[in-house]
Amino acid sequence: MDILWIKAAHLAGFAGCVLASGAKNLLLRARRIEGAGLARLVALDKVSGLSALVILASGVAMAGWLGRMPGEAAGLGLLATKVAVFVLASGAVLTTKPVLRRARQAGVLIPDRGLRLRLGFDFGAVLCIALLGLWLVHGLA
Repeated sequence: MDILWIKAAHLAGFAGCVLASGAKNLLLRARRIEGAGLARLVALDKVSGLSALVILASGVAMAGWLGRMPGEAAGLGLLATKVAVFVLASGAVLTTKPVLRRARQAGVLIPDRGLRLRLGFDFGAVLCIALLGLWLVHGLA
């Protein structure tokens, strides 16, 4: 029964990441973000960060503590790829934290190409990780 709660948390984490990351990328289409838009961007950033922590904790619980590691080499390769993409996406998002902190203090964000690319990569990576997870569960489990 515990595994169902952990799987539900894992899926909820992905849902939170996908929705928050997608919404952040929509907000970043503007040339200038301030006021309520900037507050939404900061809140969405917190939601995606919390969601990533839920994904990490529930993933570790499934893989390690509950012994849910794939038995096949292909499954282990997919899991390793999923973890590597997660680490890269998390690293990309962490580089945006100082930018958002400074923007919140200044009250305005003028998104540059680098910020858009890093957060766009994060959105694509979250989708990729989710698809790899589905493939792992349904194709190799």
